[in-house]
Amino acid sequence: MQELQNGAREIIEEAGKIFEKFGMTPMQGRIIAYFTVSDPPEKTFDELVSHFRASKSSVSNSLNFLLQSKVIDYKTYASNRKRYFFLTDSFFRVYFTRVLENVADLKEYTYRIVSMRTPEYPAANENILKWIENANGFEEALENTLDSLKQGQSTGSE
Repeated sequence: MQELQNGAREIIEEAGKIFEKFGMTPMQGRIIAYFTVSDPPEKTFDELVSHFRASKSSVSNSLNFLLQSKVIDYKTYASNRKRYFFLTDSFFRVYFTRVLENVADLKEYTYRIVSMRTPEYPAANENILKWIENANGFEEALENTLDSLKQGQSTGSE
């Protein structure tokens, strides 16, 4: 296993905190960050446990979640029985899709709020409607980005 360059552990910690904002546990975020900065980009379970000095249970639970989320996958080699985990090509697609779902939920909630508000405070109602308009633009831009990622993935594998 190749040792990481100076500062890599700090970057992994910083990135792990960013991934926590996407609803991941600290260990899940750190595992993703580790895959992005280490070479080779595939890691065995034992390498992950060793690097993070974490319990096997913690690493195993995190890997299982990331596998179910399709953020990571694994492969095996005929020469040994170990699984080598790696980030999937769909990593950003998975998380951009989650952001879109959250924006859609928030917009639905906001529509319900606007319909319940009285016309007595038109400025407040206009602000809420403006937010919905901006959210629509954000959704459209993110959908276009997702389409580009999907096209890049399909052309990249052909």
